[in-house]
Amino acid sequence: MEIRQLRFFLSTIRLGSVSAAAAEHFVTQPAVSAQLRKLEGVVGQKLFVRRGRKLAPTAAGLALAARAEEVIGSLDKLHAELRGLNQLEHGHLRMGNTDAASVYVLPEVYRSFHRTYPGVRIEITIGDTRHLLDALAAGRIELATVTLPVEGAGLVVRPVYREDLVPVAHPGHPFASRRRVSLHDLAEEGIIAYPSGSTTRRMIDAVFEAHRVSVRARMEISSPEAMKRLAQAGLGVAILPRPVASAEIRRKALKVINPGGVRFEREIGVVHRGVDSLSPAARVFLEMVERRFGASARRHMKGSG
Repeated sequence: MEIRQLRFFLSTIRLGSVSAAAAEHFVTQPAVSAQLRKLEGVVGQKLFVRRGRKLAPTAAGLALAARAEEVIGSLDKLHAELRGLNQLEHGHLRMGNTDAASVYVLPEVYRSFHRTYPGVRIEITIGDTRHLLDALAAGRIELATVTLPVEGAGLVVRPVYREDLVPVAHPGHPFASRRRVSLHDLAEEGIIAYPSGSTTRRMIDAVFEAHRVSVRARMEISSPEAMKRLAQAGLGVAILPRPVASAEIRRKALKVINPGGVRFEREIGVVHRGVDSLSPAARVFLEMVERRFGASARRHMKGSG
């Protein structure tokens, strides 16, 4: 039993004529007649009787028509929903971001996307890079905005944003009054740090190690917002993305500690499992990220491992 047979069948019942049904579907009358005969063969019963110049459904035809209307109605509804998804009239965008990326990097993109496609619901998972990559692999999210580099077979990585990280402390901290603080002094003091094993922590540790200094953490915490609050409370030096601390630096609630020209830097990228795996909403969001952040977002790198 084929969908087109059911469509021809329902048209014939409604119009009372094979020729009228053929005209409605822009096919020949013999083509409709052949499909109706095949449908009767599948059903095993006559579906029409002639009453004057019109065709009328038999009892079997009436029974089939009721079910056929349900099938065609459901199929048409599905087609409409799929068209709506493709046109982003509705849908669901599932993505994951690191805390800082969600708060400081992507809000303008969120705003633009929601303004253009108000029917699409955005669901955001916040986590560190490792947990977001796990969620991506499990299919719980489509896109992940994470700290680079990342490794993973089959991942597509698009760098989108590069930012400085700066050591900050309460203005009353002993380092705040010094023009320059060495990495050795920072290491001895200990820092309010990202958790061991996190991408950003590895990057910070690598800068110290490149200068043959081993840094210790006096506290480890995954939230940059919490790290900032702890530094403001006078509990130590935190090395944070500059956008995270910029407002507090401007109002002098935090003081930037000068590490003698040493630069801490990290790169943020959007990761996915291939364009074919993305919903229409995710593809459009990715395009908006690329437009927002310019040429750097159009560089593609393949993860491995």
